[in-house]
Amino acid sequence: MRFVFWVWMSLVPSAAFAGELLAVVNDALVHDAELSAASAEIRIEREEVPLARAALLPRLDGGWGRAYNQITTENQPTAKYWQNGWMVTLTQPVFDWERWVELRQASIASAKAELQYASTWQALVLRSANAYFDLLAASQELGRASDYLRAVSEQYDLTQRLQAGGEATVIDAQEALSRLSEAQLRRQDATRTLESRRRALETLTGRPVTLESVISPMRTRPWLKSQSLQQWVHQAETRSFPVQLGQLEVRIAGEDTEKARAQRYPVVSFSASHAPSGAAAGYSDPTTTNSAMLTISAPLFTGGANRARLRQATAGEEKAEHKLLAATRKSAADAREWFQRLNWARERSNSLRDIARLNESALQATRMGYQAGSRSNLDVLRAQELLFSSRGEQAKAQYEMLTAFLALKAEVASLGLGDIQVLDAWLTSDAQVN
Repeated sequence: MRFVFWVWMSLVPSAAFAGELLAVVNDALVHDAELSAASAEIRIEREEVPLARAALLPRLDGGWGRAYNQITTENQPTAKYWQNGWMVTLTQPVFDWERWVELRQASIASAKAELQYASTWQALVLRSANAYFDLLAASQELGRASDYLRAVSEQYDLTQRLQAGGEATVIDAQEALSRLSEAQLRRQDATRTLESRRRALETLTGRPVTLESVISPMRTRPWLKSQSLQQWVHQAETRSFPVQLGQLEVRIAGEDTEKARAQRYPVVSFSASHAPSGAAAGYSDPTTTNSAMLTISAPLFTGGANRARLRQATAGEEKAEHKLLAATRKSAADAREWFQRLNWARERSNSLRDIARLNESALQATRMGYQAGSRSNLDVLRAQELLFSSRGEQAKAQYEMLTAFLALKAEVASLGLGDIQVLDAWLTSDAQVN
């Protein structure tokens, strides 16, 4: 699993050539504390492998001591003396299956930590990109609210002039004033939303964010062409991070079962020691003790503890398998949902683009009719409302389409900075077109 981490890191492009979206994502990756904690967790779990391996390797211990001896022999004077000595002890496990299982588990835990880091990394990329889209959407909404306020203000001024000339009624003026107050409130709400979205994004990046991109409603989206639904579902069932983590949990649970079985196996170990002792202040000559021993130990009776541990581990393995099945089903369902949302948002965006064009033509015709006397002031206000509402819904559908695409990529664990870079270039080119 270690290759997952390096594959993700190889997708990081140079920030010097990044647009604002890519810069936002890169800054969020650097600034996020949760991602840094996941990185530290990788280093922690990697050390479990050498620790588990050390339990299988020889161990050499040394020591020194000073002992007081008193020897009492019948019909002999009591001998009392101090004696210095040092000792070197070598121990080596010959057969301990539980330790071998722990070594395998340590490798799996290290791979799990790297996979969790990749999952956290991708989730942060998705979250920061969506936060940037939210800010773009709020900025565009503020622009539309300002345009709507300007249009309603012009209509209100026109209504007042017509009323002064006797060509408009008091009701027309009141309707225009009511729409003007509503437009002012809408602009205030859009301003507050923009500031809230800006603060949320700055919390992720740790710096002020500038807006350089807007989405052109006329631009084609060749890079949004998706594969078939079944391909996305299959990838989600096999490659999504919840599924991969669930597979590792099943392996860990299987090793727990094997470790529970290993407690019934004998343990064979070898030990050797070398212990020279110094002279005992004239009472004894220097002595050296060498020993070597091969020991075999096996549990004879544990009161049913080993059988209980085995049943417990088997149940844990079954639990992990059921959780993997649930994660697989959920990933498949989420992939289907995001695939449908992507297609729905694309179709809705295309339909709303046509509706916005029709509403714009209708507004122009209504204004001409109002000046000619065939349309009322309320008709103009309604036409303005429909136009700006359809434009807002179209922009919302476009951002929903982008969000669904990124979420679909994330669902199959394939969202990388390469996708963000392509999207960033697409947004930048849109800004140039406009």
